[in-house]
Amino acid sequence: MSRFLFPVLVLLAVCLNLRADDVVWPPVVPPAGTPTAEYPAARTDQAQYFHDHIIQAHSHPVDLIFDGDSITDFWQAGDRGGPLLQSLYGPRNVIDYAISGDRTEHVLWRLQHGELQGLHPKLAMLMIGTNNLGESSSQEIADGITKIVQTYRTQCPDMHVLLLGIFPRAPSPTDPARAKIKEINAIISKLDDGDHVTYLDIGDKFLQPDGTLTADIMPDFLHPSAKGYQIWADAVQPVIDKYCPLAQATPTTGFAALTPAQIDPTLPTMTWPFPMNAPAGTPAALFPIPHADWFWRFQQNIDKLKQGPYDLVFDGDSITDFWQGNGQDVLKQRYGGIKLLDNAISGDQVQHVLWRAQHGDLNGQNPKLIMLLIGTNNCGQDVKEVAGGTKLVLDEYKKRCPDAHILLLGVFPRDPLATSGARMWIKNLNAIYTTYADDRVTYMDIGDKFLQPDGTLTADIMPDFLHPSAKGYVIWADAIQPVIDKYFPGAAAK
Repeated sequence: MSRFLFPVLVLLAVCLNLRADDVVWPPVVPPAGTPTAEYPAARTDQAQYFHDHIIQAHSHPVDLIFDGDSITDFWQAGDRGGPLLQSLYGPRNVIDYAISGDRTEHVLWRLQHGELQGLHPKLAMLMIGTNNLGESSSQEIADGITKIVQTYRTQCPDMHVLLLGIFPRAPSPTDPARAKIKEINAIISKLDDGDHVTYLDIGDKFLQPDGTLTADIMPDFLHPSAKGYQIWADAVQPVIDKYCPLAQATPTTGFAALTPAQIDPTLPTMTWPFPMNAPAGTPAALFPIPHADWFWRFQQNIDKLKQGPYDLVFDGDSITDFWQGNGQDVLKQRYGGIKLLDNAISGDQVQHVLWRAQHGDLNGQNPKLIMLLIGTNNCGQDVKEVAGGTKLVLDEYKKRCPDAHILLLGVFPRDPLATSGARMWIKNLNAIYTTYADDRVTYMDIGDKFLQPDGTLTADIMPDFLHPSAKGYVIWADAIQPVIDKYFPGAAAK
């Protein structure tokens, strides 16, 4: 088995008996005092994807590299940048190394673990940093990007780097994310040396004259549409033509592909205490795995148990996690008189919540009520499998907290229009969730309360059409208040 793959699954039976404080992980988070954005960290839940990229890169010549996060990763999507990638850059021997969800520290780790090993590309196009916005300062993010560019230069000194400014996000030009992006771009623009690095800020090309971002360019106000990728391609074409001209594309004959063992025998091996991917043939949503690049958040949850016991537990992904952000005022007002634990972790999928439940984030707890909202990050996966994973989470709650009642929420609507594919997926998932109601589980679908009469979702309720605003959290709190009152009568008045 390749060094990029994970331990054999027979270790699972042993691993499942480990407590959280028994687990010794390879570095996935920085040491105390080290900025996250600058410290190489493994994106362990995507290691198989990275490994596949390594194999692909050594199966044909590579003259052009795309790198970054989902915004660049979606150049490979058939309904986004896929057709352009094939027509414009396929003949230039492109490899798209970008991985959805990656931050600067993940790209640094990939570079340290063989991404450019044995390659001699002419040009690398990098756009990274948007996923760091909520966790790191502007300077830290810029420093992380600087380290990536420096690593490119060290590992491939003959390769030119096209560094793109972080693209605008959120509909309004007054959104705080816009200001932070502007600060970062101002810093990294100085990396343009007129020789080895070209900096290009094409963000304005996606915007309207008044600075607004529209759904036809970026449907979720983060990822470009097919129209957006055409704008991107047009903007960078002069640099592509200069450093990676089609006429000089490397011939494809006579290139010998490497076996996984030949890629780099000096790379450090990775030994993880748990499987990171479901075994072949097992649905991902049904197999508990840790969200390992957020393991420190899980450890924080474990540490909070010492302050318990808790009477009310919130669990899920970023939508519930952000009760501690956009929802913090209503959290204090409505639930300040309740001993509350918010276990939710941004980015979690059903299988991550299942793993957490099995590995101690409810140890010693027997709350009156657990509120669970999970599933949106599994969007696009088989609905029955995702629902089955959620059923396993409910079973864990029932087993570990025998006196707790569970409030299972239907997955909230996302995307502006009622006709989006995600909306239909959510509707089908919630239809299965309704069948889970019993004497221990109350099911509530409060999604319609966030919507306009025509089914549209507006930015004042969910600015990114996924996460509620402060106004959205008030709507949420109002909708579940009858259940709260049933188990915590008078608590809001305390």
